[in-house]
Amino acid sequence: MSKNKEKPGGGYRVGYGKPPAHSRFRKGQSGNPTGQRRPTSDAERLRKVISEEAYRLLTVREGEDIKRIAAARAVLRSQIASAVKGNVSAQRAIIQAIQQVEAEPQPHRSTGAANQKKKGMSEMTDEELMDIIRAARNRKS
Repeated sequence: MSKNKEKPGGGYRVGYGKPPAHSRFRKGQSGNPTGQRRPTSDAERLRKVISEEAYRLLTVREGEDIKRIAAARAVLRSQIASAVKGNVSAQRAIIQAIQQVEAEPQPHRSTGAANQKKKGMSEMTDEELMDIIRAARNRKS
């Protein structure tokens, strides 16, 4: 076995928990100069990456216009376009998302007909779904 190294100028022994003088923190210098917290878990890091990507700006062409919109908005527009073209699974997903958003309690909403219990997607028939889509199209026109 090798002996612990001694510094020529003193009796400081380098070893476990005793780093060499050149690699120790300097007085008055932080060990975390940027001041950012380290993510505590993989799930937290994953949440951060997902939100960064969801709100990353993409360049999208709409007719003659070129716009920069968030990736999540671009995906939603694509899903809605697919639903309008007749994709039933896209239609169900969009209607379900709309129902979830509308079902969330809003502090400024009044009580009454707007807060009545709505049927879930699994309880609806295809005819009922198509009626909802037709009604939404008629409102646009």
